[in-house]
Order: sequence, then structure tokens, then C-alpha cells
Amino acid sequence: MRILSRFISVITLGLLAMAVWYANEIRSAREQTPALVAAAFERHGTELTPEALSPARKAMLLAIEDPTFLTHHGVDLATPGAGMTTITQGLAKLLYFPQGFQPGLAKIRQTLIAQYALDALTSKDEQLKLFLNISYLGNEDGRAIHGFANAAHTYFGKAFHALTDEEFIALVGMLISPNSLKPGTPASNERVQRISAYLNGKIQPASLLDEEYTGKQQGSVAEEALMMFLRLVTEAKPS
Repeated sequence: MRILSRFISVITLGLLAMAVWYANEIRSAREQTPALVAAAFERHGTELTPEALSPARKAMLLAIEDPTFLTHHGVDLATPGAGMTTITQGLAKLLYFPQGFQPGLAKIRQTLIAQYALDALTSKDEQLKLFLNISYLGNEDGRAIHGFANAAHTYFGKAFHALTDEEFIALVGMLISPNSLKPGTPASNERVQRISAYLNGKIQPASLLDEEYTGKQQGSVAEEALMMFLRLVTEAKPS
């Protein structure tokens, strides 16, 4: 019993220490948010605004990337096909991880910042404006491509507003793997076909992680455990 009591005490202290650390990370992120958003616009520009998307294109974008973007609080761990990264979480990765984002425990920090800092302090329109202008969309000749306007010129040689629906879908479809889904490649063409079938109601995602619309029912043991933990920490507000 004494050993069990000690074990429980150690676990409790560990959880308390973790809660304090993440609460501090959230407070720090909230303080940095206005400056980080301003710096991102200064670096990548503001060529595109949400108004650059027609209602139909906006619906397509959100259906593919983040179906509940307009109503969630930075995180969505329930909608089939949404994956574990909302638009807000994707922005958090770009804004708050200057040394690069490494999968694993960083996902917890990214998720908490997305919900309690970025989404809490930044309007949905401002987030969408950020998304359109700073999203990473692969590289060309060693140059990183950020923003949909730059990607339209780079991959299709035309202005963003001149893209066809298929070209627009190809750019959106890149986001899941920007360096391996460049427009015109077989992998990109296949993804565009699957996304088009999804948008037309011909196929439906089977689970949260079914981002490829292939019928994936669940993730790995590690993914499922991480999702369970993320649901836990995003349901309770930090002090």
C-alpha cells in the first residue's frame, strides 16, 4: 500500500507540474499573440482577404480543411475527416514555433495555444486572412512558398482569382503534405479526385482521421491516446 501511495503521489505531482507549465505557456502565448500576428502579416503580406473567396470557394475550403472552423474554439476533435489539425492549430504551428514544429508532445502545446490564445484573441476573419497569406504550400527551387496568391502564381502562372475550381482544390489539397502533393503530380491528381468526390457527396470520411477519404476507421494506438488526452485538456479551462 505504501508503494502504491507513493506512486499515486508522484503521478499527482507530475500532473500538477504539467498543468502549471502549460498554464504558463498559455499566458505567454496570449501576451505574444498580437505581435506575432502583426509580424506574420508584415513578413508575408496581406494580398488576400477573406473577401477574395467566393461563398462557394469558402465552403469548399472549410469542408476540406476545417468543417467547423466558424463555430469551434480553435480545436475540433470530433468531425469526421477534420483530422487533428484545424486551421487555427495550423496557424499556431506557424506562429508560435519559430524553430519548427516537431510532432509529439508539441501537439499538446499547439492545441492549447490554438484554443486558449490564438482563437480566443483573434477573430475568425483575421484567422482566415492569416491562413490565406501565410500557409506553407511547398517550395520551388529551394524557395518556400507561403500564401495562396504566391502558390497560384508559382504552380499555375496566374492570379488567385483566376484559378479554376480544380486548381483551387489542388492548392487546398496540398496542405496535408505540401512537399509531396505539388499540383500536376500523380499524387496531387489523385487527391484532387478524392476531394472532388467528397465535395460532391460521393464519399464520406469514416472517422476524424480519415483525411484521405479512404475509409480509415481509427488511428494508431498513439494517435488515439493523444486524441483522448487532447479532448481532456481542451474541455477544462486553464486557471
